[in-house]
Amino acid sequence: IATKVLFLLPRPFQHRPSQNMNSGKIDKKAKKRPTTPSWNRNTGCPIHCFSLVVCRHPTTGRWLAVNETRGRGWWLPGGFVECGEDHFDAAVRETTEEAGIDVVLKGVLRVENSMKCYGGGGGRQRVIFYAEPEDLNQRPKETPDEESVGAAWLCLEELKAKKGVRPPDGLRGNELLDWATYIESGGTIYPLNVFAAELTPIPGHG
Repeated sequence: IATKVLFLLPRPFQHRPSQNMNSGKIDKKAKKRPTTPSWNRNTGCPIHCFSLVVCRHPTTGRWLAVNETRGRGWWLPGGFVECGEDHFDAAVRETTEEAGIDVVLKGVLRVENSMKCYGGGGGRQRVIFYAEPEDLNQRPKETPDEESVGAAWLCLEELKAKKGVRPPDGLRGNELLDWATYIESGGTIYPLNVFAAELTPIPGHG
């Protein structure tokens, strides 16, 4: 168990100067960007929140993958937590919008929080959920729209094959493949109540 917990600990955030992806050169202007905080105890810290969903079909063992818009490749469902939502709401909504699948959230894989990712201008938080489809016979999205080109259930070997292919046919990033590999190897899925609202009663004491 200790090994699994250590595996889940997020890597420390490391701030790096912006890089021109075409030239590979460091942007010198970005390197000199001021890091004076734009928030304090009185204003509070702005946090950009996102929910991501790793969804597995319990019968076929396949993983839900989204074909992203703008030729970005295949990734997992997820997106920004809108005003009035919480991370749970956003996870379910984004999966329906992007993949056409209604899901039941089963657990939490990891909570990621980077307080320095905007150079003193705020933080970024991502909650990565494990989910399964509500209706085992529901078909993934086939009609493109502004949310995605479509979606599909892919096995681990299909995800691995896409790793070496450039988008749009390949993976946008390796997160879905990495989490699928982790779970299929017996990785820990934490209960949903590890990510609770503030002042939620402690189990057995409320």
